[in-house]
Amino acid sequence: MRSDHLRRIGVFCWLLLALAGCGGGASSAGSADTPALAPTAGAAPERAAFRSEDLAGRLLFVRGGVIWQWSGRESRPLLGDGSAFQPAWAPDGGRIAYVARGNDYSDVLLADSSGAPLSQLTFNGSRQPINSIERVYESTWAFYPAWAPGGARLTVAAQSSPPGGDPPAEYNLGLYEMPVGDGAQTSLYASDSAQCGRSVYTPSGDALIFVRAGSGAQGQQELYRLDLTGGAAAPVPGALTPSYDPAISPDGSWLAFAARDGARTDIFALPLAGGRAPVRLSDMGAARAPAFSPDGRQLAFLAIAPGEGGFDLWVADLSADAAGGLQAGSPRRLTSGLGLDADSGLSWAP
Repeated sequence: MRSDHLRRIGVFCWLLLALAGCGGGASSAGSADTPALAPTAGAAPERAAFRSEDLAGRLLFVRGGVIWQWSGRESRPLLGDGSAFQPAWAPDGGRIAYVARGNDYSDVLLADSSGAPLSQLTFNGSRQPINSIERVYESTWAFYPAWAPGGARLTVAAQSSPPGGDPPAEYNLGLYEMPVGDGAQTSLYASDSAQCGRSVYTPSGDALIFVRAGSGAQGQQELYRLDLTGGAAAPVPGALTPSYDPAISPDGSWLAFAARDGARTDIFALPLAGGRAPVRLSDMGAARAPAFSPDGRQLAFLAIAPGEGGFDLWVADLSADAAGGLQAGSPRRLTSGLGLDADSGLSWAP
């Protein structure tokens, strides 16, 4: 059996990040069963409500495997047929990278800003029968596309190869950079003892902030910084443990993230350059997936309202305090009853 970065099937399912649900979609056969890219029409779900608020730019969120867009005062389904997750706007706002989940695998695909298909970047599925052991030995997973500045490359959390051994064991999720056009992917970071999750490039493109979680049920999620100019990966100073869902402000000054604080999960921020203690930006107790507005004046996030179940979309205005720190105003609830996918996060473009 290959031993480097290999773990038993399904080991990464324990991650709080809910890495694609380990076995996903209701598709039919093999790499020919890539989930449809066509936009899905439809009204807002029954008993769901939208607040009429004019948001600058275009904000993506996910409900039930369908990617939605909030633009101005309008919110509508943009693409997906129940298997589309983890959307990410390109830096210029002209393309969307996202994950399409199938049975025992997931792929990274591209659509244009209207949701129309452009290309498929990975081919991780198998033509073997669904639920067969042969299919398991031919399938891999890829998650969390993150665009490099300039829009020519993406980094994903993925496996280097299909499972091996008997019983089958999977490679840990590492970070791999791939060109959006032709070319081979490059391994950026992999570990025998940890899984990788969501990542985000620093504005200069010389580093990645990413989620690293130790293997096993007690593995804690931490924010790490990977120097792409030849340096090592190390924990982000000052970030709480566990922390996840990293996002960087448009001016590159602030790193926002979700973090567990006792029995509560809220949104915090640190100066990207360090030197300050974390600033709490939400106080709801069940908040995730921060995303800065394109002008840096607002922060959107997903949260569960007290006494309710399921995530909805919230937004808060940002401002500087007297000492030059970051502070958030009272959050405003934009949706009610949607049950949004927190692990897919939010992506906001001009």
